[in-house]
Amino acid sequence: MQSNDWSTEFLRPDDQMPAGGETSFTTSMSRRTVLGAAGALGLAGLTAACSGMSSTNDSSGGSAGTGTVRVWTVQSGPETEAFERAQLEAFGRRNPDIGVELQVLPPEQFANAMQLAFTGGEDIPDVFRHSAGQGVHLRSALERGWVRPVTEFITDEFASRFPHWVYDGASALYVDGEAYGVPRADTFANGSRMLYYNVDILERFGFSGPPETWSEFREIAAKISTDGNNAVYGTALVGANIASFQILQNLAGPQHYRDDAETPISLLTGEPAMSEPSLVETVELLQAMNRQGSFTPGWETWAPSDAIQQMASGRLGMYIFPIFHAAQLRQANPDLNLGIARPPVPDAGRSGSRAPADTVLPWWMMSAEVRDPEAAWRLMDFYGSVEYQRAGFLEEQRISIMPGVYDGIDVDQDTLAIREIAQDLVRQRPSPSRRSPEADTFYDTLVADAPRPAPAELYVNAIVTESDFAATAAEYDEAVTQLIDEKIAAGAIDSMEAFTFPDWDPLEDYEG
Repeated sequence: MQSNDWSTEFLRPDDQMPAGGETSFTTSMSRRTVLGAAGALGLAGLTAACSGMSSTNDSSGGSAGTGTVRVWTVQSGPETEAFERAQLEAFGRRNPDIGVELQVLPPEQFANAMQLAFTGGEDIPDVFRHSAGQGVHLRSALERGWVRPVTEFITDEFASRFPHWVYDGASALYVDGEAYGVPRADTFANGSRMLYYNVDILERFGFSGPPETWSEFREIAAKISTDGNNAVYGTALVGANIASFQILQNLAGPQHYRDDAETPISLLTGEPAMSEPSLVETVELLQAMNRQGSFTPGWETWAPSDAIQQMASGRLGMYIFPIFHAAQLRQANPDLNLGIARPPVPDAGRSGSRAPADTVLPWWMMSAEVRDPEAAWRLMDFYGSVEYQRAGFLEEQRISIMPGVYDGIDVDQDTLAIREIAQDLVRQRPSPSRRSPEADTFYDTLVADAPRPAPAELYVNAIVTESDFAATAAEYDEAVTQLIDEKIAAGAIDSMEAFTFPDWDPLEDYEG
């Protein structure tokens, strides 16, 4: 299911060819693509002259389709190329009439390579993967004219492989009544943030479980840091990804629009929301914890890898981060007694939820310049199969949105915990863009023109310096209010009505 984010982006940092030469892989790159994408990986441009595969097209709309499908994906880890190659081998054995040209691009070059391909008109992919972290997602692809709908191919059988809401016409796959793309990632899991904790460290300092409330969070972190004699600390923020702490605010009050590190807008009032009480109280909680020495020194400059290293080496009791750190912590220290829990909530109880990472829902998309839509759909139908997505879960630890992936297999405890916590934490929130097509464009310009320092910098500065964050937030909101008024006066948008949902209950799914 789906992040805000991240991240997002959001999931995880990303064999043998069969004997007998059944499938051949060769470099397939034009001059323009080489200019845009050659480099870091030497770009795994692979042509799979596929032979044989199941009749995945039997369950999908459209005619059979034959020929060659060019697919572009992103190198998300060292296993990406081998995994995708093996999956195309399987596809090819059952679809001998379709060839697949696979290109695996470095993340930092993906968006540029896409732009060059569509601008130059050469080597344009027929099917491509989303990469939100590089700005290649459904909204941007639509704005650039890169993507076409796949509504005509969606059958009842295909839709039934996914949760009922995915192809119901109101999900993030749909724009103006048309469906775009095939999902892969679990948007609820990817929208969540987890509390990772070292079970042994907590027990060593007298705690039988992770904190459930803010006061317990403060108590446990302070105890470990105080008694740890500089060898172990209770917790830490990750300075380079400071926005991960926002899950604390999300559970304390209504989550703001749009992403954690962006200009916060209340979806209840349509007004700037940095001074909203739940955010101010969250920052004040972290100020107090920093003042009492609960954070590992130097956290302000930490990259995500620093948190992994400190936790894996037994020097950190707990920290909050997105879901992909579970697998990375296991890789860093297979013997780590790792626990995964819901982040703590205010002592008075929970008052909000976390939105799903809708940006990742359209994982595979069909190009607007697709050469053979039917052939391309046969490959996308395979990408939307239990077979492909189960392989991705087992081999890449990528949590799938598809319930059937988990049927009949032993699911690891980390995944079980993450999925259970995500179902508890995540609720659908209102979508301004569904109410007004101009909302996202307006918000993009608002973020671009918003006061500086940006929110993430303000949060770090307030926590470190113990400045009056309530005053800082009020000043920021006043400046953003003025900016909104100026943009409305200039005709950028009629009003903030598209961002205002006074009847929304942040603890329930929004169904308006």
